[in-house]
Amino acid sequence: MTSLLHVPRSGRVARFVPANARVGTGGPRRERVVTLDLMRGYYVAILAAVHLDYLPSLLGDVDGRGSLLVSEAENFFLIAGLLVGMLRRRDLERHGAARMARNSWQRAGRLYLVAVTLTLLFTCIGRLAAARGVTAVKVGLDTGSSPAALLWRAAMLRYTYGWADFLTFYVPMFLLVPLAVWLLSRRLAALVVLLAYAGYVLPSQFATGAASPFLQWGVYFFLGTVAGYHWDDLRGWVGRLAPRRRLTLRWALVLAAVLIYAAGTVLLYHPEWTSSPLYNELFQNNRLGLLRPVIAPVSAAGTYVLIRRFEAPIARTVGKVLLPFGRNSLYVYVAQSFFIFLVPFVFGPRGFWFNTSVDLTIIAVVFCAVRTRFLAFLLPGA
Repeated sequence: MTSLLHVPRSGRVARFVPANARVGTGGPRRERVVTLDLMRGYYVAILAAVHLDYLPSLLGDVDGRGSLLVSEAENFFLIAGLLVGMLRRRDLERHGAARMARNSWQRAGRLYLVAVTLTLLFTCIGRLAAARGVTAVKVGLDTGSSPAALLWRAAMLRYTYGWADFLTFYVPMFLLVPLAVWLLSRRLAALVVLLAYAGYVLPSQFATGAASPFLQWGVYFFLGTVAGYHWDDLRGWVGRLAPRRRLTLRWALVLAAVLIYAAGTVLLYHPEWTSSPLYNELFQNNRLGLLRPVIAPVSAAGTYVLIRRFEAPIARTVGKVLLPFGRNSLYVYVAQSFFIFLVPFVFGPRGFWFNTSVDLTIIAVVFCAVRTRFLAFLLPGA
């Protein structure tokens, strides 16, 4: 299985040896999990469309305008961490801790170079557009720093600009992955979960500056890492359950995921119910609600079970788009950042059907970008 942040060059299906398999040329091998590819393909496709924030629109309503109890962005990070947990456990067991750490840090280095390059590129475009009187330039543009100061701030990740800022959050995550995997190998999963959640609480309680986004999204990544590291163990545990209990568990997860989505949608249209400080503290607060990391894994697990059940027909239909998106998610994320940045220079929102057509057009154009790989020069070795 490839990482969420890995774009295969050949398009061949990657395989890996399960954690409980004997390492060697003749050991059992398992194909990548298509359901996870479908899920992350959907999440990155929605991110590509709704980042434009042209509302009202069909996908904007499906997305809940970014205000549901769980968003696709959180599940995006969960699956990223899950796949990384699988891969790094494989590295640890097949090659040792040093190789595992080197692979993770190399990924961090590549993401760092792409993130800094995109920040500088978008800043140059933004400054040129602003100098020519364009008013639809994305907020947050550094217009006053000298080139040297700008380069220093971008290099230190103290300044990010554009619509690819998730990459800067991944850099410290991948730097810390070897520590997390080492703790997991010592049966300290509870400690990893507690540290991740403690880091999540910090931004809402203290002024953490540039660390806030990393801590905010890191909890989902490392919760996913824990699940990915223990993926085969979890599957084995479920497989040992009595058939009735296994069926009950699956239906409970699906029902919970549906209820989480339905409750968020209903609350979206009743803002008077969500105006209390308690609700804001638990669920909203700019996606820093204390219970969001608790319900996000439940939502992702229920979604996994549901899609797994209908994997074949989904893969044959909408999967024709979702699978390439899911298997090239870094490339999709970078490509969408250009379209989302530049489209407002041309036109703004104009109504439900127009906005919906714009969202779908962006997905179609990004799909073509995946096929042609016109941004390959920005993603060397990805």
